[in-house]
Amino acid sequence: MPQYNSRSVLEKELIKGERLPVGWPWRLLTFMAIVFLTAILIYAGIAFGYSAYLESQIKNLDEKIAEFNRAIDQETQMKLTAFYSQFANIQKLLDSHVNGSKIFEFLQKNTHQKVYYANMNLSLKEKNIRLDGVAADYNVLAQQMEIFRRAPEIQNVSLTGSQRKDNEITFSVSIILKPELFKF
Repeated sequence: MPQYNSRSVLEKELIKGERLPVGWPWRLLTFMAIVFLTAILIYAGIAFGYSAYLESQIKNLDEKIAEFNRAIDQETQMKLTAFYSQFANIQKLLDSHVNGSKIFEFLQKNTHQKVYYANMNLSLKEKNIRLDGVAADYNVLAQQMEIFRRAPEIQNVSLTGSQRKDNEITFSVSIILKPELFKF
């Protein structure tokens, strides 16, 4: 009597198909071990080799600084410190100094050819200019106001009055300037 195997042919094929190749997990494990060891070697190189190199560079620079300090006597160091302090104070004063002469350069650059000014009042404290001028006509006055409006140095501009007198337009303008215009 023939003996039947308890497992069918289909079950044998399914079991055979589920097996993973043996080499693939070991290759992955080997690759990860190499990456891990490389990271450890890089860390050790930086922690022990490069940091020691940086420490020696710092020590060399400290020695050079000490050598320079010994080369210059104490009195000369005090004079240099006093000179630098004076220089820094002068620089601070110049930065805060108000320079009103830039106003004329600004007006020359931002004035229409057919406009002239008869009177100017300048308030440095309020950074305000009041101009009384004469324009050829209202079209020229409008162009002048647009020039002022587009000027980056001006914070605000307003026409305070105008009237036709003979063939010309007399006007008054109030201009608030940005503080940068007054820096030295």
